[in-house]
Amino acid sequence: MKRVSIRLAICLASVLLALLGAGCKENSKPRITRINVSPACGVVPVEVVATAYASGGDESGDPLGGNNNLEMNWAFGDGGNGSTSVAYHTFNQAGTYNVVVTAVDPAGETASATVPVTVLPDSLVVEPSTNFPSGTVTTSDIVHFAAAVTTCDVDFPGVPGDAVKLSFRWQMNDATHQVYTGSNPSFRFVTAGEYDVNLTVTYAAWAVTRHSTIHLTVTAPPTGAN
Repeated sequence: MKRVSIRLAICLASVLLALLGAGCKENSKPRITRINVSPACGVVPVEVVATAYASGGDESGDPLGGNNNLEMNWAFGDGGNGSTSVAYHTFNQAGTYNVVVTAVDPAGETASATVPVTVLPDSLVVEPSTNFPSGTVTTSDIVHFAAAVTTCDVDFPGVPGDAVKLSFRWQMNDATHQVYTGSNPSFRFVTAGEYDVNLTVTYAAWAVTRHSTIHLTVTAPPTGAN
């Protein structure tokens, strides 16, 4: 009976040690505790500084991962890479990029984190549109105009409230010389012809103004159309 108890105690101790070992192994896996890429938005070319804090591996090391047996690898989303805790990179093309940092420990365990970076082609991006994307309308059609405006702190119409940060001026350039100052005017051209509708957007906070044009071909409605 005593021998059975000893064996049982040894078995329980072995299980406990195994569980403790598994817990320690789990706790020693790398973890990304903080990631920062600055600036998070800018105009081409955008030079960023990417920093990641990691834990795991040799906890007596640098929390940046430089001396704690962790390899820090960066993928900037445009083909660029880095292999240091603090990485520097320049984005030369407009777009939205997912910057990924991966920490790798000597056992091959990994942890990753992602931060988006927005790279704009201009400090104020203006894209006008209408409900006639082909650019061809008739004198019986009502044309509804709209504009998408983007800066690093404006996203209209994604954020409808951003409209108050902007001023709009639509010039129809027809015989009436009609001008609208709202963001979404509607208009009917009463005379057939070719028209360049000019949009001017001003972002007063940055003292920036941009112009854009929509060309419309206006024709008479088909014979018999209501």
